Amino acid sequence: MKLATIPKNENARIADLLSINLSASDKKAQFDRIVMIVSKCLDVPIAYISSIGSTQQNIHASCGLSFQSSDRSTSFCGHTILQPETLIVEDTLQDSRFFDNPMVINDPKIRFYAGFPLTSLLGNGIGALCIADSIPRKLNETERLIFETIGNLLVERIRMYKLGDLQKQINISQEKLEKVNNQLNQSNQFYQQLFGQYMSEALLRTIVEDKKNTKLGGEERYATVLISDLRRFTSMSEAYSADTIVNILNIYLEKMITIIHKHEGFINEILGDGILVIFGAPNALENCAQRAIECAREMQAGLQEVNKELETKKLPSLEMGIGINSGFLVAGNIGSKKRMKYGVVGETVNIAARIEAHTIAGQILISETTYDIVKDWVEYIGKIRVKIKGITNHITIYDVSQDA
Repeated sequence: MKLATIPKNENARIADLLSINLSASDKKAQFDRIVMIVSKCLDVPIAYISSIGSTQQNIHASCGLSFQSSDRSTSFCGHTILQPETLIVEDTLQDSRFFDNPMVINDPKIRFYAGFPLTSLLGNGIGALCIADSIPRKLNETERLIFETIGNLLVERIRMYKLGDLQKQINISQEKLEKVNNQLNQSNQFYQQLFGQYMSEALLRTIVEDKKNTKLGGEERYATVLISDLRRFTSMSEAYSADTIVNILNIYLEKMITIIHKHEGFINEILGDGILVIFGAPNALENCAQRAIECAREMQAGLQEVNKELETKKLPSLEMGIGINSGFLVAGNIGSKKRMKYGVVGETVNIAARIEAHTIAGQILISETTYDIVKDWVEYIGKIRVKIKGITNHITIYDVSQDA
């Protein structure tokens, strides 16, 4: 007997299998009917639906079998999930994988087997629709077509289980979704839906009026990345109620977003107390590095105004560090057709985050690449050599918190 190999995507496969929950009681009646139809249509004494867990084969519906689970190592289904198409064994005694298999030697003494691989929404093999007989046999073209048609229908049914809740919501709000879809087909409204909450009105108008400058999809851009983060905010969150923290954040973000939009920055992410801003994507901007530094300085000044407002409300003051880096990055719509967002990825973003981590309260640190662009315009008040995680050589970062 030859054991089936473990798929390379085993962890993802098991996760998919568990999330679908084929053993749920509401699925059994449907599976029983499918097994009965397969058995009658193809005139086979054994038919069953099984899944392959970490160590067990689980039988979810069957006729002609007296057990509900077995060792994965002795299962035919373990081999089937490795196949991109139907596995057919016309005579198990003539197949080195199965001739001494316990299910061949002992009851139910399988001599013929056919298994159709069942795959999840993500394409992971989770189980099989199986038929078997105690005598060798072949499937003619019509029988194979019937078997595979039923198998495909079962795959679609299993995938629909995963989409069941979503489908209910779609049915309830179908009319509303159709209106939204019509709006998204109009490019101006599409851009407003995608970008409107994250950039200034002036930048949005530029993108809408000149669509050629912004591809829907990934593209390489030279841009400047600004990342800000509040100091000691985690400990503050533990000391105050959730309502208080949300109130503080709303006051802070209202001021910061207004400043960022003023300088034509694109807010790519707001993660709690941290803000990721891009200058130069999705739309090209002149003087991106200078804009980012001017924006950062106004953000630090604006934070003082925020703290005055917080003081009047008897709320704790805030402190912020800002890191800036310039370079090439990949920008575009990330995700899937069902759920996507405009995002940026790459070493340029990572280095900006590492630089921000070196800041103290009130500080603005910029990378060498950014300083090289603005050195004729800005003077630094200090510089240090640091080792950045993921970068082999040390780099110099410059403090431009204020004019020298």
